[in-house]
Amino acid sequence: MKKVISISSIIILMLSFNACSNGVLPPEIETDKPEYKYLSPVAIEESLFKKAVAPVIDDDNDKDGVINSVDRCPNTPPKSKVNLIGCTILADDDKDGVANKDDKCPDTKMGIRVDYKGCELDSDDDGVVDSQDRCPNTSKDFVVDGYGCPQTATLKVNFAFGKSDINQNLIDDLQTFALFLKQNRGYNLIIYGYTDDIGQEGSNQKLSLDRANAVKEVLTRYGISAKKMTTIGKGETGAIGNNKTKDGRAQNRRIKVELIQSYQNIK
Repeated sequence: MKKVISISSIIILMLSFNACSNGVLPPEIETDKPEYKYLSPVAIEESLFKKAVAPVIDDDNDKDGVINSVDRCPNTPPKSKVNLIGCTILADDDKDGVANKDDKCPDTKMGIRVDYKGCELDSDDDGVVDSQDRCPNTSKDFVVDGYGCPQTATLKVNFAFGKSDINQNLIDDLQTFALFLKQNRGYNLIIYGYTDDIGQEGSNQKLSLDRANAVKEVLTRYGISAKKMTTIGKGETGAIGNNKTKDGRAQNRRIKVELIQSYQNIK
């Protein structure tokens, strides 16, 4: 004859399981009753609360020593040296952060900042690398020398006694100087005129300014903006030669130019 277990009996048994975990049923359950004859508290616990869980296996498919769940480069070639995330560590002989295979400048000195090609940076893009650049923030309005600094130029113009007109022999020099200014648009120009000490001081002051303006006019004809040039007459002052000699006075009848760096390009 089959035994029938009531639902209320099962509930009572579940609630009292902790008390019977040592194998002894609580007194309210009479084990001599027929409906409890075949019950086992342990069997009920396992069937109601335990589930079989398959073990998790985290393999290393590419055999690089980094498990799959961490490996960002899961198909690393065999015997490759990898980092902590399983990606190949590429050789970088000069230690500049650019792998040998991509390094166009493979012998960069230690500590030198490089670009993506592994070559030293030229931050102001003037053609001189940073480690050799003595003027590191040069404007593109200048042509630089081998040290990364703006090139300079001078202009030598001398005048006949009492004259301010430009000798035809000086035209080539002025044209060359104008070309320099066009290539170095960041320069403004001050033109100083001078005389010797022969004559009246007031007349020499005017003559010196006329000489400066004559040079300015010629440079303007060669395409240099008049706004970029300032003229100043210095008269008899600033002598570079001995005014007591003919040669000295000839040296003093001149103009001098001063280049001023300006980052506001005036056209």
